[in-house]
Amino acid sequence: MRVLAVEDNDPKWSRIEAVLRQGLGSIDVVRARDLRDAERLVEEGGWDLLILDISLDIRAGGDRGGRGAHDYTGGLKIAGRMFYLECEVPTIVVTGFDAFPTAAPAAGHEVILGLEDVGRQARRFLGHHLLGAVRFGSAGWDADLLELLKGVGRA
Repeated sequence: MRVLAVEDNDPKWSRIEAVLRQGLGSIDVVRARDLRDAERLVEEGGWDLLILDISLDIRAGGDRGGRGAHDYTGGLKIAGRMFYLECEVPTIVVTGFDAFPTAAPAAGHEVILGLEDVGRQARRFLGHHLLGAVRFGSAGWDADLLELLKGVGRA
C-alpha cells in the first residue's frame, strides 16, 4: 500500500506515522513536507491513501513569520487539485487545529473556518473518497484515526 502523507510538522508526523503503521501494517509512505511537494506528488498518482494536513508551510524550511510562508488552508488546495486532476484517493484529514484563517491576519480580510467547515469543503472536492477528519492532539485522536483506517480500501 502506497501512502502519501502531507504533513509539515516533524513531531506530529512521528506520532501519526506510528498510528498508520499500527493500523495498516507494512506500508510504503512518502511524505510531502510542504504545499509545493504535495502538489507535485499528488500529480504522480498511484496512491492508495492520502493523509492530509490542512495548515501547511508553502515551502519546507520556510520562515513561519515571513509573509506568504504558510498557507492555513493549503490542504484544501490539495483536495481541490485532486478533484480537478481527477485523481482523488481515499483521504483522511489529520490536523492540529480546529480553526483556520483564510487570509493573512495582517490583510484584515480573514475569515475563520472551523474544522466542520473545512470538512464540508474537502467533501465537496473528494466526495466519498474523504474518509473523515481527526483533530490531532484531542482526546482519543489516535483511536479515531485507527477507526478511519478501517475504511481504507472501501472508499
